[in-house]
Amino acid sequence: MNRPVNRNELLTHINHVSFAVDEVKLYLDTHPCDREALSYFQEMSRQRNEALKEYASAYGPLTADTADRSCTERWNWINEPWPWQEGGC
Repeated sequence: MNRPVNRNELLTHINHVSFAVDEVKLYLDTHPCDREALSYFQEMSRQRNEALKEYASAYGPLTADTADRSCTERWNWINEPWPWQEGGC
């Protein structure tokens, strides 16, 4: 996403790709040799990680995995409103 993104749009995108990742992981548990599903998992995981990093850079981390992106000076995890405080979730 190479454009400024509205916080809610970005959260919606994160929710969509996270759902896709979770669902395809379940499918791959029973179909581990499905190359198309594996490729889809890799693409959705890439998009999710990219969106999480973008969110962390703009608004603060949503997960501990992206805390290092926005917490270089100090631990600022709690400085921003939580997503559900602004109707994000």
